Amino acid sequence: MADELNANQKRALEALLTTPSVAAAARICGLAKRTIWRYLGDDQFKRELRERQDLALSSVTTGLVAGGGLANVALWEILHDPGTSPSVKARVALGLLAAMGKSVELADLADRVAALEQNTMEVKR
Repeated sequence: MADELNANQKRALEALLTTPSVAAAARICGLAKRTIWRYLGDDQFKRELRERQDLALSSVTTGLVAGGGLANVALWEILHDPGTSPSVKARVALGLLAAMGKSVELADLADRVAALEQNTMEVKR
């Protein structure tokens, strides 16, 4: 789909993916903010931007998952190290409990969304 975008749209797309705001993207790619806002109103441009953002997020998530395993091991080592102070162990334990709670919440939310999507598909049939 990116082939259907013109050169300025492609530059704007790349700038939007690497900067925190439309103003910054405009400075980077040399286009007016109004032009980029106009592009953001175009369905094709928005779809391409969303697809690329999803790919970038997927890549980041993969890295976080890989790093999460290492972080988990490091935290467990800190908890079991007899040289670690009780206050540090308490902070690590609280952090692990908070992460576990968030993980359970997210898994529950994902299950609920999947059930809603399934019900919606069944209703549409």
